[in-house]
Amino acid sequence: MRGVGRVILAVLVIFFVILSIVMSIYADLFWFLMLGYENVFLTILFTRLELWFLFFSLFFIFALVNIGVAKRTCMGKGKKKRKTKTEDRITIMVSFFISVIIGSVFSNWEVVLRYLNQVPFQGNDPVFGLNIGFYVFDLPLYSFLIGFAAATVVLTLVITFISYAVYSQSFRKQEPGENAVLQMPNVPSYTIDMKAMEKKVVPHASFLIGLLFIVISVALFFGRYGLLFSPAGVVFGAGYTDIHIMLPLITLLSVVAFIVGILFILNFRMNRTGLILKLIGGFIAIAVLGMIVSGVTQAFIVTPNEYNLESEYIGRNINFTLAAYGLDSMNERIFPISYNLSGSDIEKNSGTIDNIRLWDWRPLMITYNQLQLFRTYYSFWDVDIDRYKINGGYKEVMLSARGLDTGNLPEKAKTWINEHMVYTHGYGLVMNPVDKVTADGQPEFYMQDIPPKSDYFTVDRPEIYYGEGMNEYALVKTTTEEFDYPSGEQNIYTSYEGTGGVPLSDGFRRLVYAVNFGSIELLLSGSLTEESRVLMYRDIGERVSSIAPFLSYDRDPYIVLSNGRLYWMLDAYTTTDMYPYSEPMYVGKRSYFNYIRNSVKVVVDAYNGDVTFYVIDSDDPVIKAYGKMFPGLFESFESMDPDLKDHIRYPEDLFSIQAALYSEYHMNDPRVFYNKEDTWVIPNEIYRGSRQEMQPYYVIVRLPGYEKEKFILMIPFIPRGKENLIGWMAAVSDFPDYGNLVVYKFSKQELTYGPMQIEARIDQDTEISQLITLWSQAGSDVIRGNTLVIPIEDSIVYIEPLYLEATEKGTLPELKRVIVVYGNDLVMKDTLADALADVFGSVTSVPQKPPAGLPTTSDETLSQISDLYGRAQSSLRTGDLKTYAEYMEQIEQLLENWKSS
Repeated sequence: MRGVGRVILAVLVIFFVILSIVMSIYADLFWFLMLGYENVFLTILFTRLELWFLFFSLFFIFALVNIGVAKRTCMGKGKKKRKTKTEDRITIMVSFFISVIIGSVFSNWEVVLRYLNQVPFQGNDPVFGLNIGFYVFDLPLYSFLIGFAAATVVLTLVITFISYAVYSQSFRKQEPGENAVLQMPNVPSYTIDMKAMEKKVVPHASFLIGLLFIVISVALFFGRYGLLFSPAGVVFGAGYTDIHIMLPLITLLSVVAFIVGILFILNFRMNRTGLILKLIGGFIAIAVLGMIVSGVTQAFIVTPNEYNLESEYIGRNINFTLAAYGLDSMNERIFPISYNLSGSDIEKNSGTIDNIRLWDWRPLMITYNQLQLFRTYYSFWDVDIDRYKINGGYKEVMLSARGLDTGNLPEKAKTWINEHMVYTHGYGLVMNPVDKVTADGQPEFYMQDIPPKSDYFTVDRPEIYYGEGMNEYALVKTTTEEFDYPSGEQNIYTSYEGTGGVPLSDGFRRLVYAVNFGSIELLLSGSLTEESRVLMYRDIGERVSSIAPFLSYDRDPYIVLSNGRLYWMLDAYTTTDMYPYSEPMYVGKRSYFNYIRNSVKVVVDAYNGDVTFYVIDSDDPVIKAYGKMFPGLFESFESMDPDLKDHIRYPEDLFSIQAALYSEYHMNDPRVFYNKEDTWVIPNEIYRGSRQEMQPYYVIVRLPGYEKEKFILMIPFIPRGKENLIGWMAAVSDFPDYGNLVVYKFSKQELTYGPMQIEARIDQDTEISQLITLWSQAGSDVIRGNTLVIPIEDSIVYIEPLYLEATEKGTLPELKRVIVVYGNDLVMKDTLADALADVFGSVTSVPQKPPAGLPTTSDETLSQISDLYGRAQSSLRTGDLKTYAEYMEQIEQLLENWKSS
């Protein structure tokens, strides 16, 4: 009975596992059908099933054939056949179990479909003369098949050994003095009589080992192409030693392995164990000798003459890396910096001045959460940067969607109904211009509050059912009203009117999603009707990657208001790690790629959840292959709504990768690259008292050579080991110049201040340092915002905002000062307009309100504070604490008078 119970339990476990898999497939199929992408789902599903069945069958048949040979060998000819029911069950079950695993491991649909739908690249590799598409599409499939063949032979060898052990009855109970190979508590120990089995198993094993060596021979043959991805030399890719030593060695080893394999197969009849060992030893000896020759060549020939021997391969690495990352079309220009800007130049560049970003997203995020959250279950995930046309002008703004986070509901409110039926969506967004400040140092909102209020925009559908961090499924069109937004002491309720989600129109679908979500409530709830829908995969990143898992995605989806509706935009990339000679970029600890294109722009409707993939780089061979694999998945970029096109951004993730690479690969001369004599790095800046690497930032500027302002992404460079500015890189986001990359280089003979040198000058300024000290002693934290490097005409202007934040919890950062540095001038004023006017003369194009709280400091008051502070510090150093306290009281009184004025 105990055995029967175990069988029943095993059957039940298998049943529920299969049921869960089937229900998950149904749940996803219904979801794909509603989105119109069922072709993607079915193509992937059926390809995986076909590959699973193919490799399962190949392995299982091959294993059964070898089991049959082992059985016949052990049973002999002309002998009375004994019953082998138990042995047959053992060997077949082991083979079946391994076949299932093999089928699952090798059902790699993407490798196969990419091969079948490949599109050639432009250009060939410089070693074998093969199209780059061979490495991207063909070689992965060959490696995949070789891996299957190797696994099949090795595992069949194990199964064959087990078969001989059980059929020859060499696997028996342990006798006294014998070593056990299988030992468990309360179970007799077993051993294998190797002598009895050896003569039978050696010929068969010799045949299989011969097949394995033939597989190794094929692997080595294709392994020659892997030299183009060698990390061993001075640069990534095949170097001198790889080409002149490793390539001939691998070719020789491939031939030797093939010969060894044939001899092993012939030994199937000869049954000579000694020959087997000699062949294996000979192969290993050649491999070891070759590696020694390779090491000696590298150490004693290449290293002493490294540049002369490696320069050709360095040049290949440079050219192929630039092409793989889209940097081969980089436009380099000299920036002949001068310091002759005047007030009229500032006026002429009002489009740039009026869009200087005074708001750092980090303190702004705190402000959003304090002023615009309203309820704990709302959340601002991050702050996005975009541009809009406002009153005929071109304005850079910062904005954030007010999302929903049911995890922040009070514990008692975290019921199944609340989490899935009541609190279903976020609401509206917050938007402010990057340069506007209110009288109390807060952002001036273009859009705020619930419901959204704005003098410039209308939002017809402020509800956000799909967004960042929305990980729970939602049930809509139920008899339970959805919470819409708070209004004073009341709550406003609504019901979903969109087309998103999967209809729960019958009991079967409710069962499918109940099993899929592990939620019995879906079956029992009386709130569901035939009109009810389930919204799933609501997080933007999860949603798009569930549809197209073969693309890589940017980390930052951003919200867009277009034609009264809210959309999410997300950049998608095609990548591969099989681009010859191209330097890899590592993502995390294990994943890397050495080719990337931002080929797709993804748009997600925040209300209905509709997802559209627009191909923006139709020249990318990888996206062409995916387009052939999944007809109907991608739309042409020309079909995108023109208003949405106005919000396309050059992606920050891609730009960061390109900037990191170009900091070295701008040295396109192999000798300069080898010596690393002109390496650039991305500079640091100060934030909350610590050094941090600068991040790329979006700005609206008029670039040299362009007639009007453009929305660009930029980052400065400094020489490695130094702090002066050496250049800066920009990517244009506006059409028709979208995607243009340009690097502006400064003269190496003249000093151009870098961000940390500007930070040092600010620290050394007596007025600024004393004021920061006074603020700190008054119980406030001073936050130094982004150090912005702003190009204007043929000059560089540095802007750094200062924020004041009280140390008490829940306080708001306030923008209190703006620092402008130009040439030898360093000015700190209450507003950007005042600072620019102080440096360049009268400027009227920056109509900003001066912040309140600390009115404009007169020179007399500041002089008194500075004098008293100096005396107080002198008293402190001499230990005269009484006098020190008196001076500090006078300073405090001056500050109080200052505030009250």
